[in-house]
Amino acid sequence: MNIGVKEIFPRVFKSNCRQTLYIEMTNINISPDLLEIKIQPMEQYSVLHTSNYRIDEENRYPYMPLNNCGNGLFSAEYNFTAEQQYSVKIKYDGKIISHSHIYAVDPDLADLKAFKGDTHLHTCRSDGQGTPFEVACNYRAAGFDFIAITDHHKFTPSLEAQGEINTLTNDFYVFRGEEVHNKGMGYFHIINFNGESSVNDIIETDDDYVESEIQKILKFRDFSTLSDPKCAAYRIFVSEHIRKANGVAIMAHPFWETYGEYHMQTEEFIYHWQNGDFDALEVIAACDGTGNGNNLQEMLRCDMMSEGYKIAVVGSSDAHTTDNKCSTDLFNKQFTIVFAKDYNDIPNAIKSERSVAISCTDDTLFHVVGKFRYGKYARFLLKEYYPVYAEYCEMHAKALADKNVIKIAETEKEINDFKLKFFNI
Repeated sequence: MNIGVKEIFPRVFKSNCRQTLYIEMTNINISPDLLEIKIQPMEQYSVLHTSNYRIDEENRYPYMPLNNCGNGLFSAEYNFTAEQQYSVKIKYDGKIISHSHIYAVDPDLADLKAFKGDTHLHTCRSDGQGTPFEVACNYRAAGFDFIAITDHHKFTPSLEAQGEINTLTNDFYVFRGEEVHNKGMGYFHIINFNGESSVNDIIETDDDYVESEIQKILKFRDFSTLSDPKCAAYRIFVSEHIRKANGVAIMAHPFWETYGEYHMQTEEFIYHWQNGDFDALEVIAACDGTGNGNNLQEMLRCDMMSEGYKIAVVGSSDAHTTDNKCSTDLFNKQFTIVFAKDYNDIPNAIKSERSVAISCTDDTLFHVVGKFRYGKYARFLLKEYYPVYAEYCEMHAKALADKNVIKIAETEKEINDFKLKFFNI
């Protein structure tokens, strides 16, 4: 007789309260008395280690019988004592048939939702592939909750995608965005995330205003530690105008290697974060094919944070194609997970360091950068939640691409039912 676990639910619980976990078996014709479960906290133990040097860890936490709910469904009650991941092992007739994990979160984190997103990507409106609408649908099919289209020099492609996607669904969101560049000097790539207006338009159309503002910055700021003050002043001008437009100013790929040098001088990186000139750092950026730049960005961020500076992070693909067959692009391999109340809260959540940057090679190997609390929860979701969630999103994306209103509503209900079953918060 083939005996296994079909499903365990919910997978996320509130901490510091007793709740019920359900286990659905693949075979209903089993002996309930032979079925046992062990739930073990992984960080803050509820059972102390013994005084003996050699201990049997497998027996330190006892297995418990399960309640028989009928038709192959069983349950167990457990008191989740702390915010952390819990190991769940299930035995049948003395043999372990399932080993998985569940998670408990404190009330403040329970009030937030996890949003998978990409803050830097391109379409055929600049140097990418696919229209803004096509790209947005492809991101949804991969399990993303939001994107910002950030075409080079252009703000309108993000508005184009917004106009098509955001009128079809409330379950996937396209933010305004652009990759802001210089005109006439320097070499700047700065992300305007969710700004209400374009900074590129100012740079492209009003040379006199831009120059006068840069001269003001040069006059009133101390640049004595920098070898190229005007370059830094230009970046400050861009960041200030993103903020004036109520956007999030993101420092893009500072250690991207191009033209035989890094995108930004180390001294300038340090200066901008010492002076709070940016809202977030693209600490993981896919244009870095070797990993060298991402590693340098992360290390320098750690150095700055050890000196007391706050540096919020995002991860982005800088994707120019959503073709998974293209090995040179990192679509769906580098991205951000943001913990926010809703879509409107995402920009503030990023600035408040409630986001983590992700780099992954498959569904099991992840590199996560950000605050420990959010990062460890994100790792759990990456393994246990997002692979299944993406399957639902793929159906939703097809309905969006077809602009099939009835199918969109049906797939959204399926997605929300899945979330209600997964999250008991």
